[in-house]
Amino acid sequence: MDFLALTTRAHRAAGETIAGIGTDDWGRSTPCAEWTIRDVVKHLIDNNEHRAAQASGSPRKTRPTSDGELARSYEESSAEFLEAFDTQALEKTFDFGTFGPLPGKNALAVLFVDNLVHGWDLDAALGREHRWDDELATVAMRVASSYPDVMPVRGPGGAFDNAVEAPPGAGPGERLIALLGRSIPPIPRR
Repeated sequence: MDFLALTTRAHRAAGETIAGIGTDDWGRSTPCAEWTIRDVVKHLIDNNEHRAAQASGSPRKTRPTSDGELARSYEESSAEFLEAFDTQALEKTFDFGTFGPLPGKNALAVLFVDNLVHGWDLDAALGREHRWDDELATVAMRVASSYPDVMPVRGPGGAFDNAVEAPPGAGPGERLIALLGRSIPPIPRR
């Protein structure tokens, strides 16, 4: 499975969502407990910068994180991240905090899921209907179903909450977010 190609698609989709965030939207709450839209985007930028430095062995580059610069910083950090994950990086072992040490391919898979799910978090916070790429969501489900069901990975205060039941007839994307503890709220209309 080519996680780099899948991750590139997930980054592109998240980037399109982030580029459409309005000036007054950065402080909105998200389904990601206690995080605003601003917090989620800063988290994605931080992941990109940190993991790009680990993958490339180069010093970490940091970008501006004021509201007016978040979309550009995400795009730049995303490009750097995707460039850093070459064949050699996939052979490295990454210190992955909550998940412990992970081989490069597994680290990339976790980051793929994180980026994909946070794209949904952002759309939900903005009151937009999220258009899932069913192929990406199906692969992400396989990856996320292997996450340990113990703290600090799962549970209140963990990286993910406990799984919730997906609604009847849910597609791969909705089943993915339910697996990661997110309830599917009705989309508020503006």
